[in-house]
Formats: sequence, structure tokens, C-alpha cells
Amino acid sequence: MLLSTTLKIALGSLATNKLRTALTMLGVIIGVGAVIAMLGLGNAFSEKIRGQIDQMGTNLLFVRPGQRGGPGMGARQAVQTLTPEDAEAIIALPGVKAVSPSSVNSGQLKAGNRNSNTAGISGVAPSIFAIQNYVVERGRVFTDQEVTRAARVAVLGPVTAGELFPGQEAVGQVVKIKGIGFRVIGQTKAKGSQGRMNPDDQVFVPYTTALKQIPPRRTFLQFIAVSTVDKDSLKTVTEEITTLLHRRHRIRAGDADDFNVENLTEFLETAQTISFVLMVFLATVASISLIVGGIGIMNIMLATVAERTREIGVRKALGAKNHNILVQFMVEALVLTLGGGLVGLLTGWGLMEGVAFGAKQWLELAPRLQWWVVILSMAVATGVGLISGLYPAYRASRLDPVVALRYE
Repeated sequence: MLLSTTLKIALGSLATNKLRTALTMLGVIIGVGAVIAMLGLGNAFSEKIRGQIDQMGTNLLFVRPGQRGGPGMGARQAVQTLTPEDAEAIIALPGVKAVSPSSVNSGQLKAGNRNSNTAGISGVAPSIFAIQNYVVERGRVFTDQEVTRAARVAVLGPVTAGELFPGQEAVGQVVKIKGIGFRVIGQTKAKGSQGRMNPDDQVFVPYTTALKQIPPRRTFLQFIAVSTVDKDSLKTVTEEITTLLHRRHRIRAGDADDFNVENLTEFLETAQTISFVLMVFLATVASISLIVGGIGIMNIMLATVAERTREIGVRKALGAKNHNILVQFMVEALVLTLGGGLVGLLTGWGLMEGVAFGAKQWLELAPRLQWWVVILSMAVATGVGLISGLYPAYRASRLDPVVALRYE
């Protein structure tokens, strides 16, 4: 029997019971759709995390002050131990490419009759722009000489510039930070929001100016950003910084550190591992629907064999071979699973895009329909169809034509 004829018979048989066919396919549709949506969204989350880390900078370490306090001692507070001199000592270490002392503050910015409660007033060194991948789109960054003399110059993020100077060129204007006038010398290119922290909604000033002139005046840093020459140097530089600060802060063996060295690469690897495990878990749960769908297909195919016993007897009496009957019922099972798989593929893609669109305001996901996920889902659906249809098809092919013709 030609495959086209077999396929035509299979489609005709399934079309005679449209509702039953649709309900049988539903398990496969849900399974494939869930796998497509879960893996697509999981991959989008992973890429978002990777993108945010890349925007913050590559081969990057953050040296932050430690904390004191604990149970029975009130809220934990950062100790004030990091100094600009610590940053100057760190830059001399082998494997260190660049360093930026940092003092972060918050407050109101004013320009004329407009104001902005900016996300951050960042006192930094000029090196921070290269360390954290900021691109100055207009104007320039402040120089080392301006840092040395604590000049009142500022570089604005695009969101801050748009709020203070809508429709105007921000460079060359004067902005007041907590009542102190600063000349705007540059504006950064947009990087996009990163959740609670928006790198486009802040103002950069020399860290010396931030420490000495912007209230509350400080002598200690909130963190030191360190860029290494390559990824392989991160571990070695971390150890060197730890040894250096132990010596500078006179921390004896066995005493608690008054600083922490954070490695963003380790954070990224941990986040990606969690994301991968979550994706596998969600895909496994979704695949259970495919197994349930396969059981439903086997159940319906067994019922179909019982209903069509007399038809099978007639076909065999007219010369149909066992393999002809086997192929016919296997094709019907495959039509059910492949048809359900295709509908599930479209359903999963639509669900993935729907969730991403609904959550774009705060998640900004960009899910993609990956070919390996499509191939894997359809391969699993095909395997489910073959396994589910094999026993009913074999049972149909082994029916005795004489017994089948007598069946009522």
C-alpha cells in the first residue's frame, strides 16, 4: 500500500471523530507548548543576566567595605575602612588594568526650574567609563588633573540629561547638585535599565569632589572598582588584593576582614548555573505532559483497534498484509502527535511572546524561538507517537481475519 494512500486513510479515520482526535492531541499540544515557552523564557532570563553583567564591565572586581553588627547589636552597617590610598595601592598590583575609587550618593539635581531626583551621584575616577563600558556620546570625561584639583565638572546619563534639559544640549550647561553648581562636560550613551539600578539616570563627578564638597562630606569610599587584564587574572588579583588590604588595614591572622572582594564572573557563572537547572526542571515538568499525552494516544488507539476490528478483518481478507495494517495504525498515531506538536509549537511561541510582551516594562525580555528547542520538542513528540502507537498497531496487525470478520 502506498504511503500516500495510507496517510489518506489515516486522516479520514481521524476526521470521523473530530472531537476525540482534538482531545487526544491536547496532551501533546500542552507538552510541546510548555517546553517551547519554558525553554525560550528561561534562555531569555539567562541572556538578560549575562547582558547586565557585560554592561557593568568585563573582568571586573568590586572591593567593598565589610559590615559590623549582628544579632543583638542592631542593624549591620558598613565599616569605614576603604580609602583613596587603598585604590592607589591596588593599581600597582600585577594583573590590574584599571582602578576607580567610588563614592555614591543620592540627592536632587536642579537646572533652572527643572529638577531630577537622580538614581545616583557617582564620585568616580575617569577610568570608570572604560571599566564599566560607558560610552561618552557627547562632550568628554573629566581628566586626572580635574580629579586632583576636585573640579566641579559633571558627566550626565541620558535620562538625567533629558529630565534637566529637555530638547536642549546638556553639555556646557550648569547643574546644581545639592545646591552646588557643576559644569556639564559630557553625556553618556544609553545602556538601558538594570532593574533597581538605572545606569542612564545618574551623574558622574570626580570622586575627590564628591568626597570633599558634596554633603555629607566623607573621607572613606563606598567601593573600589577594579578591572583586570584578562579573565584568568581574576582569582590571582583577588588574592593579591586580599593580602594587600590585610597589610594596609593591619588585619591579623584569624581576625575578620573589614572588606569584601566581589567577583562578578563568579556571580554570572552561578546565575547561569541556576538558570540552566531551572530550565531543565521546567522542561522536565513540561515533558510530563507529553508522556501523559502519549498514554492518551495509546488508549485511544487501542479503543480504535477494538472499534475497527471488523474493518481490519475485511482488509486482511482482501489481501492486506500484517505490515500494511501495522503501518496504517502507526501513521495514525504519528499524525496525532506531529499535528499536536505543530499546534503546540505555535502555542508555545505565542505564550512565550505574550509573557515577554506583558512583562516587558520591568523585565525587558527578548525571547527567541531556538531551532534546537524546536527540533528537540518535535523529536520527543515523534518518539512519543511511535512508542504510543506501536503496541496498538502491532495488536491490530496480528488479528486473525476470520475472528475479526465474526466480530460484532
